[in-house]
Order: sequence, then C-alpha cells, then structure tokens
Amino acid sequence: MYIDSLDKIPQIVLAFSTTIFAVDPDINLDLKPLISLSLDIDTVSQIEDIRELIQLTKNKQTKELFLVIRHAELLSEKSSNVLLKTIEEPGNHIHILFLTKKPLQLLQTIRSRSMLFYYRIPNTLTAPPRVSTEILDYAKKLLVSDKYTLIQLAEDLSKKKLKKSTTESDKTFILNIIETTIELAYKSYYKTNNKLFLKKIIGLDQAYQNISKNGNKKLQLIANLI
Repeated sequence: MYIDSLDKIPQIVLAFSTTIFAVDPDINLDLKPLISLSLDIDTVSQIEDIRELIQLTKNKQTKELFLVIRHAELLSEKSSNVLLKTIEEPGNHIHILFLTKKPLQLLQTIRSRSMLFYYRIPNTLTAPPRVSTEILDYAKKLLVSDKYTLIQLAEDLSKKKLKKSTTESDKTFILNIIETTIELAYKSYYKTNNKLFLKKIIGLDQAYQNISKNGNKKLQLIANLI
C-alpha cells in the first residue's frame, strides 16, 4: 500500500501492531513514547539489542509504546527469528515499526506478519533504487510479458553472464531486476487498481526470496510468474 505523506504514519501505526515503511530510515517520527533502534551489521550486537527491545514489551502497557527498528534490511536471520514471537504476539498497546529503503530484504516471515507501506512522492516512489537502463528494460518486459515470452526471458536471464569488469554478481543482477519489477508493479497497481499487478507482486516476491537462497533462477521465475 501507499502513503503520500509522512504525516500519516502515526495514524497508520496506531491501527496495526507491526508495520514496515519503505522510507528513509532516519526520518523523524512524531510518536511518543518512542524507542528507536538503529541496526548495524554485527549480528551479535543486533541480537543483544533486539532482546533488550523485546524485554520492554514484557511490561504491562496501559498506553501506546512505539518500537522503531531503523535500517531494518540489516536484520540478520538470527535476529529476525529472535524478534518473530514478539511480532506474532506483541501485547496490548505495543506497535513495532520497521523502517527501510529495501523492504524485500526483510525475511518473508516478518513481511508476512506486517503491513507494508511505500511512501509515494510526486510521480515516483522512494523504494526503487537507481538502476541501469538495462535493468529497467528487463523489468518492464518481466512485468508485461505473456507466459511464452516470459519463459524465453527467464531462459535468457538465467544464462546471462555479466562482464568481469563489473562488481555486480549474476544473482544480484537478477535480484535487482525483480526488485525493480516489483516497484513498477506497485506503481501500475496504484494507477490502475488492477489486482493482476498484486498477483504479479506476490509471485515476484516469492521468486526474489527463493533466488536469494540460491534457488534456480530460471525455474523460480517461471514457477512464480506463470
């Protein structure tokens, strides 16, 4: 879903126990009382911080408490699993917010238990990364291709080898295409309200997760998009 103003975040947060916002993770939030945790890539430190955060939810709350996890894409799998039970049963008046520019990098188990919102600014979204023309062209084809064209496209992408001069891996290249396609699909849904784009997003998301875990690129694209 989309929001067109950051001022709407407090109202949205109150309606849900767990939310993900695809926004600048360092934005100021008008939420009180607010406890904010900014993540780094140190897994051990993450787990300790997450456990401290969880401990705060054990106290009986009579008023709203907002727990904000910034740069949530850095959550390790272990940290995410530590947090999972709290997300499933956060307790009364507890609201957990994940802030990230890369919501697809959160574990599926977290995303499936959260409401995801993209911040829409005029004619664009914050979520799509700046990508090359080649990635954008592939993403457009992936979004609108019929099943026969899609099979050929999946074949081409699975065999594509990047130049040795680039620092990007073949897998990262395909993941960037899928992520860009998802953002195009969200834009298309926003403009047309056509639920076929939502179906496409679900398939793309599953393909992204499986390829991230070294699933077969061609098979994942075909299985989840046809």
